[in-house]
Amino acid sequence: MEQKQTLMWKELSEAPAILEKLRDKNAAVLSGIAQDSKKITNIYTAARGTSDHAMLYLKYLTESTLGIPVASGAPSVVTMYGVKMKFKDSLIVACSQSGKAADVMEIVKEANAQGAVTVAITNDETSPLAKLAKYHLCCYAGEEKSVAATKTFTCQLYLAYLLVHALQGESGADTIGAFLQKNLSLLDGATDDMAREFSSAQECFILSRGITAAIAFECGLKLQEACYIRARAYHSSDFYHGPMAMISEGTKVILYASSRSLSEQFDAPHREDYIKCAEKMEELGADLYIITDDRESFKDMKAKKIYVPQAGRESEQVFVFALATQMLACKVSCLKNLNPDSPRALKKVTVTL
Repeated sequence: MEQKQTLMWKELSEAPAILEKLRDKNAAVLSGIAQDSKKITNIYTAARGTSDHAMLYLKYLTESTLGIPVASGAPSVVTMYGVKMKFKDSLIVACSQSGKAADVMEIVKEANAQGAVTVAITNDETSPLAKLAKYHLCCYAGEEKSVAATKTFTCQLYLAYLLVHALQGESGADTIGAFLQKNLSLLDGATDDMAREFSSAQECFILSRGITAAIAFECGLKLQEACYIRARAYHSSDFYHGPMAMISEGTKVILYASSRSLSEQFDAPHREDYIKCAEKMEELGADLYIITDDRESFKDMKAKKIYVPQAGRESEQVFVFALATQMLACKVSCLKNLNPDSPRALKKVTVTL
């Protein structure tokens, strides 16, 4: 199967144009959330799978810019153990592409009962979750037919980005979609060689840290579901605490490394941390692939460099990494003669109780 004939490719390619209008379409809701959240002391997210990776981005961006603690919720505490969570003074962000996640809705029901500020992020304005939460941020991405979530994930990331900026009293950049649109063909070409080399891969590790870790985890999921590769993502800081022992000569490792942090003040330690990780992987003999917008820090290393355009600070660079990841997974799946639109054993909507 040729990747550009797949629904996955068609849908991931639609994301940039959708992002260009997403801020304006959700502006009134974002303003309402910001006004209603002035007294919150914490944020609690509820999501599964790809949606949970978008919430990981929300967590790091919120804590890094606002200093508000964000807990990645465990809906099973409510649905499997019957616990009454204490959601007073909380902002609850429930994220589900379909808006049908049963366990996530139970969190929102409990939070509503306690007077918490509840926000749903879905791709369906008529979904149960969208109607249940006090506020609804919509992806407006149109129907996503491929099982692999692409355009909806990118939209969830952007809505998370806009939400954090709204809580700061700002509007957030509206140029990300146009930037991605401009660089679609460049990203396509940048991932070709890597896709060919991963077409025979059976397993790999994916590393990053902080805000970009959300993309590492999403890459792991995409390579698992679309390519049947035993891929495992880690925060690079956690990888040193045991899992690194699994690295041996020729082990495939993907490292996402943005050239910039959230502020110039932390750019240098940010880069030093990624360089340290890359050097350690090379020392261990890993077959290392670095997906980066940094053309200087890694140029003398043996690792394969997948250079992507620089979108801005790390919070914006994530969107470039996300699109490159989706393209990579789609290509690898097709090179392995698989169908990325219909992975075995999976359905588009998974309802977890």
